[in-house]
Amino acid sequence: MIDHNLQLKIQAFLDGELSEREARDVAALIAANPEASALHTELKNTRLALKGAEADITVRETREFYWSGISREISKLENAPVEPSTPSPWQMLAGWLKPLGAVAVVALVGILAWQQVGQSVHKADVMTAQVDDDTITFQDDTAGVTFVWLNYPVENGVANETDSNTLN
Repeated sequence: MIDHNLQLKIQAFLDGELSEREARDVAALIAANPEASALHTELKNTRLALKGAEADITVRETREFYWSGISREISKLENAPVEPSTPSPWQMLAGWLKPLGAVAVVALVGILAWQQVGQSVHKADVMTAQVDDDTITFQDDTAGVTFVWLNYPVENGVANETDSNTLN
């Protein structure tokens, strides 16, 4: 495996950027190392393929001419005054609706909380209602439970069979 620095040296050798001594060393390495030789051949073929695909385009103007035009356009954009944009009616409406919506949500939460507090304060834990002498009803709204107490006369500790059979 060829390290990155050696790959760069082979590329520089191919581009003619090395001194004579370094070029001789890299040429000897390419001749001795099959991986270095393969990389050199691949880079050389790639260079030839790209060179044949390049179109020779010549322009009449100099490079400075193009860059001066680009520089003028950039400075125009930098120095141009920025016009404040007028918000659309929808943007103005949204500017008002957002805070109003937030106030409405806070008010709704407050009303719901106030109702919960009011219900818990006014709700009795146990309500007692007596319908008649034989029945007493206990009702607990918080637990959702209703108890009905039936009173019937007991003679000698035993209830009448007629009274116990007449439950509706």
